[in-house]
Amino acid sequence: MLCSFIWTQVLTLHQAKGYPDLASRKFLRHLSDTIPDAPMFALVDFDPDGIAIMSTYKYGSQRLAHEDVAHQGTPGLKLPGLQWLGVQIHHMSRTPVAEGGTETAALADLQGLMRLTARDRKKAQRMLEWDICAADGAEPAWRSELQRMLMLNVKAEMQILDELPGGLLSWVSNALEATQGWRQDASGMASDDEMLF
Repeated sequence: MLCSFIWTQVLTLHQAKGYPDLASRKFLRHLSDTIPDAPMFALVDFDPDGIAIMSTYKYGSQRLAHEDVAHQGTPGLKLPGLQWLGVQIHHMSRTPVAEGGTETAALADLQGLMRLTARDRKKAQRMLEWDICAADGAEPAWRSELQRMLMLNVKAEMQILDELPGGLLSWVSNALEATQGWRQDASGMASDDEMLF
């Protein structure tokens, strides 16, 4: 049940705050230090800000690098093991495309998708210049998603997953199971030690 409490708190910790605050980052770094084998995931919007938020948790603040300074051999506030669980382009491109249609046309029909704003496009282009998102950077998947986002001119909030059968909670559970291979007992329910919610 401790795992259930921790994950529920972590998932709700960042709601409606914008970019990660120092207290949230310290809390998650403490969790990572206390339970080093616990996987950490970022559930963020599919937009430049979502990827930038995830980057702040994983690599530290671009603007406030002094907050991430390591002390006495610690990695500072960074979460190097953070994995991306959030919405990505392949979640939105599963809509069948009619013969002669295009993927862009199919995407336009999905509920919850929005066009990138001029600010979004400028931010995504700047992010492609970051070392971690460079062609030979540490995060080639992030680079690829930013490029596709720009090419298709789309973004989506994670609430788009509420449109799926079972909603966001079901999607998160299935994604975690697929990512981590979480076992379930014969009844199909996760054991108490593995329950997330």
